[in-house]
Amino acid sequence: MHDGAPFFLQLGALTLANKRRYAARHGYEMVVHTPEETSGLFLAADCSAPDAIKRPDGGCYTPSDFQIDPRATTFGKIKLVLAACVARPDWWLLWSDADALIINQTIPLPTLIDDAYHMAATEDWLMMNAGVLLFRCSSLIVDFLTRVYADASFDTARALDQSAMQHYIDAEPATAAAVRWLPKHHLNVYTEEYLPGDFLVHMAGKLYEATTEGATAIARQFDLLSHAGDDVADVAAFTDTRYFGGKFSGLCPELEGDGDACPPEDERRMKLPEPLSAMAASAEGRYRHVLLRYDWMKDWTDRHDPAAPIQVPFVPGVVAGAAAAPQAGGHDTSEL
Repeated sequence: MHDGAPFFLQLGALTLANKRRYAARHGYEMVVHTPEETSGLFLAADCSAPDAIKRPDGGCYTPSDFQIDPRATTFGKIKLVLAACVARPDWWLLWSDADALIINQTIPLPTLIDDAYHMAATEDWLMMNAGVLLFRCSSLIVDFLTRVYADASFDTARALDQSAMQHYIDAEPATAAAVRWLPKHHLNVYTEEYLPGDFLVHMAGKLYEATTEGATAIARQFDLLSHAGDDVADVAAFTDTRYFGGKFSGLCPELEGDGDACPPEDERRMKLPEPLSAMAASAEGRYRHVLLRYDWMKDWTDRHDPAAPIQVPFVPGVVAGAAAAPQAGGHDTSEL
């Protein structure tokens, strides 16, 4: 979902196409809400209605004309999740912000799902991050999100919907027990933390740090990696090299003329100070960028990762207790 803000127009279109490809690959339904499109949402209806659709739950529905309310846009995501759960009882929904892309598209959602829980989330060095979440459309989660959405006191909170969800999880033991906290690198990898093989990249904060043009350019590069399938070595060849691409790959700046190339072993060849993977694969661990941003966070580790600080990519495999392979339409991916 995005609200048509100029900085989301190109980026949102790119990430939406990325997620459509993932959903089509695995047979998942999509839930989308942008100024140009609302799809995948339903309202209960009489089966005799001319445009009625019979859903797997046995009920009849018509397409929903969804609208967000005039409040902070991030709360619209909660309303959208509630709407997406209509006609999908006990389905799992992947909620991902419009600045997130699925890179390793071979990983199915059941790898990340445990039906003993009702929600899967991650934390960063500040609090839970609501940019990428897994929700089960159970009565527990619907009731939880309804309370979160109704509490207007968080409209002025610093982290808005994140603050609201964190508050209710902390305040309600039954809700807290229903949340499965995943290692961050399984579900919600930030740009600097990416290693080949990771499921998803969430470009949190990049629209502000890199500008709209820069963030969109970064997203285009990550989307290209998403076409590599499970060929982790191919992706690693790109992220591990220090050499410039294109016509600059063999140039020696000390030599005269544009055509003066260096042999591969020549140390004068133009190279990056570090390969792209250096931030995540450094001796300091995957979260080296946290130390560079916040020197007071030098001791931070992901408390939900038993191997923290992690330095290897997530290897796809069925998580203990995960759901069986989804039936057609059994799980949703949502452009949020």
